[in-house]
Amino acid sequence: MRYFFKLFFLFGGLFSSHLAASQSPSIFSFPQYIEGFQLQQKDGYTLLKIENTNSNSPGEKQSFALIHRDSIALRKSVAQLYAHIIDIPVQRLVVSSTTHLAAIELLKEEASVVGFPGTQYISSEVFRNQIKKGKLTDIGSDQNINIERLLVLDPSLFIGYTVGEENRSYQTIRKAGIPIILNNDWLSTHPLSRAAWIYFFGALLDKHKEADLVFSSIVHEYQKTKQLAKKAINKPIVMSGAMYNDVWYAPGGASWGAQFIADAQATYAFPSNNTSSDSYSLEHILDLAKEASFWMGPGQFTSYKELATSSSHYAQFAPFHSKNVYTYAAKKGATGGVLYYELAPQRPDLVLKDLLFIFHPYLLPKHRLHFFTPLNP
Repeated sequence: MRYFFKLFFLFGGLFSSHLAASQSPSIFSFPQYIEGFQLQQKDGYTLLKIENTNSNSPGEKQSFALIHRDSIALRKSVAQLYAHIIDIPVQRLVVSSTTHLAAIELLKEEASVVGFPGTQYISSEVFRNQIKKGKLTDIGSDQNINIERLLVLDPSLFIGYTVGEENRSYQTIRKAGIPIILNNDWLSTHPLSRAAWIYFFGALLDKHKEADLVFSSIVHEYQKTKQLAKKAINKPIVMSGAMYNDVWYAPGGASWGAQFIADAQATYAFPSNNTSSDSYSLEHILDLAKEASFWMGPGQFTSYKELATSSSHYAQFAPFHSKNVYTYAAKKGATGGVLYYELAPQRPDLVLKDLLFIFHPYLLPKHRLHFFTPLNP
């Protein structure tokens, strides 16, 4: 069940981030997209503030002073102001989400990552090569970190994330003297806000300028594609999601995935103000999707045969018969990691181009699909 929900929630997003931080325009080229964290330039160091998304303390922020490791005198004075001091650039990093890896790869800092839970989920060829070389170690699963293996790696920083309550392994990691910073990039509901978390890693790896260049390029491509989409001659209706135990789950109407559909000049069949997921009865879905032309992200299914075998009800939707069902679950790395999970949050420009090509192919006739593929027979 967990795998099922991950498949379509990643298209939509589970929750929204509470913090739309005010930032200094001198730090970011596009400050309007910074969400869930803050970076403030201080005298000789950078202050990183992260919103605590733990349900017991919503809205609380954690502060980390990022100081160059050779600034010994400054470190002593700043330590009197902040409890958490991080030496940068971080040299031995452990991360816990494949989305973190995508941002780090864009900054060309793959050598800084020494550990990851569940390396089989990594699709990146660059990081798979690091695994083959013995430079990236598997530390168990994200919910059951192998502490002994982690300690052997002697990491200088652990990047975690939360879904509801904090991972129970994190307290043990902290007690071992390893600092933890939470990166909840997946909470951002706008495609560009999620991609903007590259600044988070840019700060930790002392590559802010590189992060700004990468993100600026992504914003430019996304906005250019969004403008091109406005030339579309129609706005097809798009459905999403799939059934689990006779309940249809789909991204909310104000979710990350729904924003992509809107920016590609299409109409989402399941409108709501929900930034997380919505659940429907089959009867309700049949009514809402009765005019749908496309079906994006049908759960874990990658073929029409799988859909029909799972439930005869799927054949009641027009996209099933017109062969306009598209999945992102088919493109995987060498050990089964889904490319979309890893790279799509960091490259929303490629996602938008895929959708524009699918909905309005005459606007991008030479585009080759990066994430999505039509379902197999």
